[in-house]
Parts: sequence; C-alpha cells; structure tokens
Amino acid sequence: MKYFITTLFTVLSFTVVAAVRSVVFDLPISDSADTEVSTNIVLKINASRLEQLSFSISFDSCDTNEVLVALGTDANADGDLSMDESDIVFGCDCGAWYRADLRTGESVAQESNILVIGKREFDPSWDLFKVVRRGAGDIGESVSLLEERIRFYICIR
Repeated sequence: MKYFITTLFTVLSFTVVAAVRSVVFDLPISDSADTEVSTNIVLKINASRLEQLSFSISFDSCDTNEVLVALGTDANADGDLSMDESDIVFGCDCGAWYRADLRTGESVAQESNILVIGKREFDPSWDLFKVVRRGAGDIGESVSLLEERIRFYICIR
C-alpha cells in the first residue's frame, strides 16, 4: 500500500492552461489583381506568464501566392513593422512553408502551417506582428494567434 501511494504522488500533476486567441480574417482588399496587402496587429503579451505563442496560418495557396507573419519591435514607433524591425518571419511561399530567425540568420523549411514560439525564444520587447499577403486573386487567408499561459499548477513528487 505504501508503494502505491508513493507511486501515485510521484506521477500526480495538475495543470490549468488559460489561452488568449486572436484571429485576423481577410486582409485589406488590394487595388490590383497581383499586389501586396498587409496589416499590423499590436502584440500585448505578459512575458512573465507566457508559456508559448502559437501562430496558425490558413489560406488558399497556389504557385504564385505568399502569406507571411513577421514578429518584432516597432523601433521607430510608426505603427508599421518593417523587415528591419522583424525578428521572426514565418509563412508560405508558392506552396512551401518556411520559418526564418532574422536575428541569427537561420532559415528552415516548416512541415506545417503552425509556428510555436516558446517562453525562452520570446522577446518581451516584441510589440507588433505583421501579416502580409502577396499574389493574385482572392486567397481567403486567416491567421490566428494563441497565447497560452499556466494559471494554476500543482506537481507532487
């Protein structure tokens, strides 16, 4: 009986995760058939409580379309995240998913439409993310951001 109780306490843990989800649907309509449109979204994250950020992109891809999400700090405070201010870029170009860390120069192919940024990778100075679409036609994109944080955690060993 003592062994059973010890084993039970060793593996018992309880977690309640709270999440905040933001969804960006339908970027602005472009003036021409083959152009670039974008929108900037304020990023307000309590870094001390963050466990991870998950970005999910959904859109109708083809050989000429691209959609990307850029994360960074709006250093000049103009409300527009430029590539010089971006730290992480994630998206799909001509049907191929990619992720680039512009701080390190590392670029990798992604296997899915989801980007996860953990607590250690997150930079508390990030204050904007930008969604950009390039290509022809109605792409029908949406981007969602899920911020997960642990509010209550019990672990008995």
